[in-house]
Amino acid sequence: MVMLFLLFPRMGPLWGVPQDGRASTGLSDTMQIGSISEVAQDDRIALRVRFLDPPPQPAELYFRGPVLGSFDGREWRRLAPSFGAAARLAPEFESAGRRVRYEMTLEPTRLSTLPVLDGTTTLGEIDGHSTSMGEDLQWTTRRPLFQRVRFEAAADLGLRHGPKALVLGLQDYLSLPPGYNPRTLAWAAELRRRPEYATADAATLARAVMDHVRSAGYTYTLTPGPYGDDQGRHAIDEFWLDRRAGFCEHFAAAFVVVMRALDVPARVVTGFQGSDPAPVDGYVVVRNSAAHAWAEFWQPGVGWVRADPTAAVAPDRVMRSAALRPAPGLVAGAINAVNPALLARLRSAWESLDNRWNQWVLSYSRDEQFSLMRLLGWQNPDWEDLGLLLGSTVGLLALAGAAWTWWDRRREPPWPRLLGAMRKALRRIDLVAAEHEAPGLLARRARARWGPAGEPVAALLEELERRRYGRGASSQPPREWLRRLEAATRRLAAASSPR
Repeated sequence: MVMLFLLFPRMGPLWGVPQDGRASTGLSDTMQIGSISEVAQDDRIALRVRFLDPPPQPAELYFRGPVLGSFDGREWRRLAPSFGAAARLAPEFESAGRRVRYEMTLEPTRLSTLPVLDGTTTLGEIDGHSTSMGEDLQWTTRRPLFQRVRFEAAADLGLRHGPKALVLGLQDYLSLPPGYNPRTLAWAAELRRRPEYATADAATLARAVMDHVRSAGYTYTLTPGPYGDDQGRHAIDEFWLDRRAGFCEHFAAAFVVVMRALDVPARVVTGFQGSDPAPVDGYVVVRNSAAHAWAEFWQPGVGWVRADPTAAVAPDRVMRSAALRPAPGLVAGAINAVNPALLARLRSAWESLDNRWNQWVLSYSRDEQFSLMRLLGWQNPDWEDLGLLLGSTVGLLALAGAAWTWWDRRREPPWPRLLGAMRKALRRIDLVAAEHEAPGLLARRARARWGPAGEPVAALLEELERRRYGRGASSQPPREWLRRLEAATRRLAAASSPR
């Protein structure tokens, strides 16, 4: 089993079939108002990160997942460009911060999108998957991830990306569905008519929208309730102008709609923000409850700029990763009432054990197999070498097992061997002993046949019965006893033979 684990070729799953559009990590290729607040009530681990350089601050822990630029009035989806390749948004990069290397262990997502640290431009190999980065700085694999993967990457914190000059492809990020959210569009038009914003640039308009979020009495809540009419129409109107209570996707979606109404290209970005307060075994833990949505708007001369309206209404959510938590269940509530830290310690211990199992066993991949073969002397191992080594090793183990079985079958336990030698010695005096006859019975037969002359043999047979079956019997037969029996049978044979 050990050899098969070490050398059997690693294959992708052959039976994984997607069951729905929602990922195991909580991410999805689409977003509706209220969808992320549902995910945020899931406390399972989505990913673990081990930083190889000084880690980012909590406010910098944005893990970029699906980028959503298409809005039909109810649902946000990934954008299908309306223009040809000449109008595409070339991914221009400009480093504006320090570079951070990290290693990520990602739980199965059932998506082809990798939620990597925002600003990631370098991604190592993922066993069995080819990866690519799109013009929206979104990393994807060729097929969905149905198993846990581990990879190394590097991110430039504060990376500036996207075209700096206006291109035709940006028109896609101004599109709004006709007939939806008319009051929000009217609010944006009124803002634009104010003298101070009539000719304002994108950054000034974004600050104005953020100031409105801070000052207009918005509430950050995990349970805002449903928005929109029976068909889900005009949810942005109701949130932005009436109830003003929502989760991150409410703020991000409304911000993008308002910016587009102000004629500023904008889009929604989903992923994760923040992590658990303390690392576990050196790994930063990010849970589904850290699922987050934020916005990006395009600024001439700069490119895409992150804007997180959640930070305006709930700064602790972003600055200190203070995510909202649902009310605990009955058992968790009882444990918290007795010892608030006990449940956290128990969960941390279990997750630490689970992570070690993942890192040591489940993440053993083809690369580790080839590294092992190089240690054994192969210079450039491939699949044929791996198969040869596996076959040879299994064959040698099978031969060794067969040899041990042959040797073990030829072995004879010590007591049966001694009793066989006893019967052979008794045949010298013509005392035939069957295999089922105990030494005590043979002693009585010796006395009955030879009388006092057979007493030495009878005494030795009774001694053997006591050692084998009496109180304090030994598992090992006495070595000297057989020599004494053989001497006694020789003397009895000589004494009873005719002269």
